[in-house]
Amino acid sequence: MTRASQLYTHAAHLSAENLSAEKQDRWLFNDLAFQLEPGEMLHLRGANGSGKTTLLRILCGLTTAEQGEVHWGGKPIKQQRDEYHSQLSYVGHTDGIKQDLSVSENLKVAAVLARGKQQKPKPIDINQTLMDMGLNKKKHTFAHDLSAGQRRRLALARCLLNETSIWILDEPLTALDKHGVGIVEDMINAHLQRNGMAIVTSHQDLNINEDRCKDLNLS
Repeated sequence: MTRASQLYTHAAHLSAENLSAEKQDRWLFNDLAFQLEPGEMLHLRGANGSGKTTLLRILCGLTTAEQGEVHWGGKPIKQQRDEYHSQLSYVGHTDGIKQDLSVSENLKVAAVLARGKQQKPKPIDINQTLMDMGLNKKKHTFAHDLSAGQRRRLALARCLLNETSIWILDEPLTALDKHGVGIVEDMINAHLQRNGMAIVTSHQDLNINEDRCKDLNLS
């Protein structure tokens, strides 16, 4: 079970207004809008090719929409990029970990990169994070020696370590067994209880408090 902690101090609502995106002369989605409050998760569904990953990248500020804007706290994210990105953790299809580094070394590097711009970064607790993700016995194991599911958990561990209020997760359950799925569900539920927000794509149902979960189907 993921540890409990204090509420996020930078929690604010996230909204999309009239978002449209196209690919190869085909509209993926058009006039898309939603609002997510602190403590809520958006479960993004849709068939392959429906634009889920494109939408996540737009919400991260990595891709520009053809039309529309993303707001955080009522202000366009393009006007507050540094502040917005300091509160954002994005885990895409690829794990984004260094294969030639150990589990603990990967987390140390991720923490330094994420906290480099913070004036008063909080002390990191890698051991607790490894316990939360079920990787405590793999602390000194090189990433290339982990299973696919363990590498996925290591990628997701950065969300816990970096204390960000917005999590954007693209198919986080990929390669996870039943135990690993339970760990991810626990970490998301705990994150929402702290007034964090999560936007998650998944073809599987997630055991998330239904009062906190919204669905959006791009198909």
